[in-house]
Amino acid sequence: MAREPKFELIDLLEREPNRFDPVTALRVAQYSGEETQIQSHVGVSLGVFPVDNVTREQDTVRLRTTLAAISGPTGTLPPAYNEIAIKERRNRSHAFSAFIDLFNARLATLFADASEKYRFARLLRWRGSGKNAFITAILSLAGFGTARLVEESRVDQDVLLRYSGFFASRVRNGANLQALLADFSGLPIRIEQFRQRWLAVSTQEQTRPGKANCRLGVDSMAGSAILDRSSSFRVVIGPVGYDDYLSLRPDSRRIRELYAVTRLYAGDALTFDFQVILRKEDIPCSQLGNGTVRLGWNSWARIAPADRDSADAIIIPGPALLEDDR
Repeated sequence: MAREPKFELIDLLEREPNRFDPVTALRVAQYSGEETQIQSHVGVSLGVFPVDNVTREQDTVRLRTTLAAISGPTGTLPPAYNEIAIKERRNRSHAFSAFIDLFNARLATLFADASEKYRFARLLRWRGSGKNAFITAILSLAGFGTARLVEESRVDQDVLLRYSGFFASRVRNGANLQALLADFSGLPIRIEQFRQRWLAVSTQEQTRPGKANCRLGVDSMAGSAILDRSSSFRVVIGPVGYDDYLSLRPDSRRIRELYAVTRLYAGDALTFDFQVILRKEDIPCSQLGNGTVRLGWNSWARIAPADRDSADAIIIPGPALLEDDR
């Protein structure tokens, strides 16, 4: 199982702290979920890098940096304080340095907050939505500012923020939906609009001579269904490779995410389905006894290379796609 990005970042920070600027290093340490301690340089030589040492011990990250330091060679306090710290270190006492670091940590945190005030990318990356006015404003523009609307949408907040421009527009069209889904999935997407379908008419609403709905040219009709072309569309995915094809099976998380985003954008008034197209070069030969073959989904009867893409897979949204497995 792949590790979460935050753990990969903290590992990289510990190995190569010089690759991070001080503010980013501080946020990575805080985002790791471990206790963060900020330490200043003690000595008379200037550090080569703003962040020159990161250690992790017993769920604690210790970050040595020059960010907003009040002691050390670049500190704002008189040199006498740095000399006292050096003397105490020689006597194997870290009490004075730890006391000064209490103020260093507070000032470094305030400086990091101030540096992010007008840097929207940092605000979105490192601050939680509960205390981030910028995220709240974007969600409000997209129509998700009310409490619990994000949870009820069944779409991750990061997705709503990334595509807030699409959701904020009151004009919903196929071109925007196609661009949204293509970027979200990373797959070729095409929207087929005005898909025709037959809508069944209940017995009570059908034309019955001498009873209801029998006014010619007004409400009379022949048959038990009508042809509708205005309330349905199809999301065509592909052609895709075999791995992507398997990841889009009806019970997969990926197709559920696509369904949730599509439903959120299109609304409840329209119906849609998915068509997954497999590239002809990737159509496999089915073999009995192979546990990965599923009848009706990824099995084909052929003895020669396919001459066209497989467009047989049609996924009609149903109760299974409404289940939230997150």
